[in-house]
Amino acid sequence: MSGPGIPAGRDAVTADWMRRALVAGGAPDTPPIDEIAVEDIGAGVGLLAEILRCRLTCRDGAAGVPQTVIVKLPSSSPKSLRMSRLQSLYKREFDFFHRLAPHLPVRSPRLFYGDFEPRSQRFVLVLEDLGHLQSSQQLAGATADQARCAVRALARLHGRYWNDVRQPLLSGAFDTTAPTFRLLVHVLYLLFLPTTLKHFGGVFSDEMRRLAEAYGPRVADHVGESAFHPRTFMHGDFRIDNLFFGDGEEVAMIDWQVSGIGCGLYDVAYFLGGSVSTEVRREIERDALAEYTDIVRSMGAQDFTFEECWRLYRSYILGRLLISIFVCGGLDVSDEQGRRLAESALRRTLAAIEDLDAGECLPPPRPAWSPAHLFSTLSRHGYRVYGTLRGAAPGRGG
Repeated sequence: MSGPGIPAGRDAVTADWMRRALVAGGAPDTPPIDEIAVEDIGAGVGLLAEILRCRLTCRDGAAGVPQTVIVKLPSSSPKSLRMSRLQSLYKREFDFFHRLAPHLPVRSPRLFYGDFEPRSQRFVLVLEDLGHLQSSQQLAGATADQARCAVRALARLHGRYWNDVRQPLLSGAFDTTAPTFRLLVHVLYLLFLPTTLKHFGGVFSDEMRRLAEAYGPRVADHVGESAFHPRTFMHGDFRIDNLFFGDGEEVAMIDWQVSGIGCGLYDVAYFLGGSVSTEVRREIERDALAEYTDIVRSMGAQDFTFEECWRLYRSYILGRLLISIFVCGGLDVSDEQGRRLAESALRRTLAAIEDLDAGECLPPPRPAWSPAHLFSTLSRHGYRVYGTLRGAAPGRGG
């Protein structure tokens, strides 16, 4: 039986569609599904996709048919959909589950069925429901034990591919160090910063506002530095809402839309700087980074020192400004839950930048005669004009 195609939305995820999806995904003996109850579990959390939990009822409780599955579909928000298409996020996650997931040293949901349409970038994934495992919420943040366990899991993932990203398994994986990507990130940051300052400006101290504006013209340079850092396969959206904890050291990871090749310390800074309360981060971050270093070294990266790990961590804490600006200024956070999540992560990010003096990692200005300086100057002036038009009253950062 051929695949059932990509549903147009929640209402198109019917019992008949689900049965055909499970059959096409490799379960030909799937019996008719009598009922399907669909629940939206992504509101305010799944900002880049529609996430549904589907409860399946089969005749005689058919063995082998999951009682619940998770279905991911494109976002219905035009802003989130535009962001996802710009960065090929749906394709990246579809490719991850079809090619990489079974081979990684960490757990991710089992894929029951998936489909992707390259021209429109519409997609669907039917995934294992990990709701029976322990989870935490972004607003509360990870506990100290959860945070250290999560960082150790990252170390095992990163250590497996540390400076070994040319192996066939990773061929075709998205490269976050590519020049075209850093220019895209640069432009998007400048585009979304005025909106962020307009709607979340009260979260910024005067010093952090100046830093955010000074960072804008130098984003491409800062992101470009990652090409010279140790490279591995990274999750890219490593936050507490995307983690489930099992027994012992088991950590299951979901939402691989922004996975790809890059520096592993990006994941670590992304997590500790946004998914852990400021108090817990201050308590554990040095010990967590020491554990990360030891695990990566034990897997072969003998020349990787704690000093280098800490230096990169501070740099990527500054880089957390990127994701905070993208979320607060580029995604649809108009509902109360989405706004609270975005503001919570932004506050933690700014606190971490101040605590670690991460502003010291800001790249120096380029020579006045260089093409990079010209691009930076044009970016800065473009930001000021755009910010004035958007009513964000940009300052004189740069």
